[in-house]
Amino acid sequence: MSATEKNRQALMALFGSDKLVAMLSGKRIAITLPSASTPPSAMLLATVLSDTLGRLWPNLDFSGEQAEIALSVSEEAARSGGAPTNGLRVAWEPPYDMVVSIGVPAPQAASPSIQVGADGWHVAFGESAACGDSLNPVGPAFAAGLAAAQVFRICFESELAGSGAKPLGNWSIDVRELFNARGLELTDIDLGETHVFGVGAVTHGMAWLLEKWPRKVTGDLNLVDSDNYGSGNGQRYAFMREGSAGTSKVEAIAERLRGHAQLTVTPHSKDMNTYCRDHGYERPLERVVTGLDSEEARRQAALKCPKRTINMWTSESYIGAGQYVPGQGRGCLFCAYPEPVDNPMDEVARFHRHTGLNPEVVRELLSSSRELTAQEALKVSTEKGIPLERIQGEPLRSVLPVLCATGRVLRDDAKGAVDVPFSFSSLLAGVAGFIMLLRDVQLSADVSEGWNQHVFKTPSPLMLSSQKRHLRCVRCTAFELLLAAQNGQP
Repeated sequence: MSATEKNRQALMALFGSDKLVAMLSGKRIAITLPSASTPPSAMLLATVLSDTLGRLWPNLDFSGEQAEIALSVSEEAARSGGAPTNGLRVAWEPPYDMVVSIGVPAPQAASPSIQVGADGWHVAFGESAACGDSLNPVGPAFAAGLAAAQVFRICFESELAGSGAKPLGNWSIDVRELFNARGLELTDIDLGETHVFGVGAVTHGMAWLLEKWPRKVTGDLNLVDSDNYGSGNGQRYAFMREGSAGTSKVEAIAERLRGHAQLTVTPHSKDMNTYCRDHGYERPLERVVTGLDSEEARRQAALKCPKRTINMWTSESYIGAGQYVPGQGRGCLFCAYPEPVDNPMDEVARFHRHTGLNPEVVRELLSSSRELTAQEALKVSTEKGIPLERIQGEPLRSVLPVLCATGRVLRDDAKGAVDVPFSFSSLLAGVAGFIMLLRDVQLSADVSEGWNQHVFKTPSPLMLSSQKRHLRCVRCTAFELLLAAQNGQP
């Protein structure tokens, strides 16, 4: 499945129509950099922005001192998903549908524009937005994600009417304020024992920040995911490279992180449940980072009872991240995703209904994330009347969006499964997750808190909230009963 097809699914999930895909090829976007003496933070911002925009927009012009470098990043992003690059170039030929100016005012032209800047932890939009000399990648990555979202908002302004989408205007913030983490510093990081469950789009955003962290990183990092890259992953996997399709996700990320010589990175090409069985359930997991794509998978991760959990997620136009250290009324990851009691049809039943595959096959496909065999794809294609080539060799979770985009499944009935976010959503969730990870590592507070944000609205620290223990949480209930038994309580 191509990146173009994934972008069609994303538009379908957001607007309920895939007719807007043609609008992507009709829009012209310009990215302008400083004409000379480009500061480090501007280059970091431009790199992330070029990668993010290159995964969606086919017509991008770059200008400024480092335009050739930004262009090459964008071309690599497009090629990783099999998208054409002939519309990407170094040029300045206004008018444009949108101009993004990095750290300096936009050149005079009759085009809509935004000015964005970043330096260290600081992000700014508007006339005073500038860039500085910090090598901290957090502010630039967060600014790039917001800028990419604003490009989309402006270009699809009429389609987003009524969604609550708003311009950022003249706005700036220290991103640490969003997460109640003013104590974070640009210093060495010791990850201790950390297990990453799911190396998908949001984890790729986090991985780039860890890769570019300019200070020493130590610890034991275990990457757990059984999937290989598919060509459609180029739609939103930050810094996925050309030629990655068919290769292991965990191996690729492990290789990128080996620049930190004192960080032990171990890739595990297996699913989460198999990994935990092999790890040994008698050995507690110190810290788990979840970049998983379903609520059920997050509940399964919670039931492994990690001492500390960092969670990242996207859902329609919302993104978020959380830090969970359960105990004394604090919630665990399961508390954030309690089992539904008002929905009689579970995930296996929904996929069985929409694909025609037997429940036992659906359950195995969902748990292993393997690709459909030729026989399984033929069954779905025959029963649902969709082209075989669009689903053969794809994971099951990629099949339902195809059924939705072709009108074979009602969107409201399959809302959760057809949610295919854009690259800027996954990037922002990954940045939020990285900040939560830094909170856990540097501040070591025993808290359970979550932050969520509409990608087309101004980020706010008011969206950070305490995560309490849920009354229906089977993990917390079982843990409390176990502790009571150990203490000799009835």
